[in-house]
Amino acid sequence: MSREQILATLRTSLASNGPWLREQAARAPHTSPPFVLPAEADLVAQFTAELIKLEARAYRVADETQAITTLARLLGERSATQIMAWDLAQLGLPGLEEMLAERGITLLDPHVRGPQRKARLQELEPAPVCLSAVDCAIAESGTLVLRHGPARPRLASLLAPAHIALVRTPQIVRGLGEALALLRERHGSAIFAQTSNLTFISGPSRTADIELTLSLGIHGPPELHVVLL
Repeated sequence: MSREQILATLRTSLASNGPWLREQAARAPHTSPPFVLPAEADLVAQFTAELIKLEARAYRVADETQAITTLARLLGERSATQIMAWDLAQLGLPGLEEMLAERGITLLDPHVRGPQRKARLQELEPAPVCLSAVDCAIAESGTLVLRHGPARPRLASLLAPAHIALVRTPQIVRGLGEALALLRERHGSAIFAQTSNLTFISGPSRTADIELTLSLGIHGPPELHVVLL
């Protein structure tokens, strides 16, 4: 069957089924279900448990000083001399800049644009760690929600082998519906005015072939570390 015949068949089908499709679309709910699991008393514990199921690692710290200590250890274990990150103001972690300077760790600029994009990506590739914060985190699925845009580049959660995310416990919500409601409340219909996309991260990057052989790190970082403040 030729391309023209296929398209003609589709057009005929849409024309004959159009009224029914519009009726069904009007009946369908246009809001996400708020929750998919029963409520848990401790969202932090639920979020941490789901992260572990996904083969991510969680580090619960008491304060920002312990967060810096944990970050320093994770960077040291990977012999990091350079990292990619969101702008420091977006990370909101006092003492981070000083810790990086003391250890001689260079903060790379992961903004990549223009005709030199390929060469720039090759320069960034050796960085062993990318560092970001989150907009919120979903307890039911152990999911991180990241809003990208100016000062929040996508590569700072995507390109390096290890992604470290800073999550503050008040940012943890119960389910997807609550996460979307929170984003709407904060940004309204203008959320994409300064946002290139939303990323939902549930554990390390993974994929499987037709025989269900699981591989980590094919489309993103094979390691995910979450520092919980």
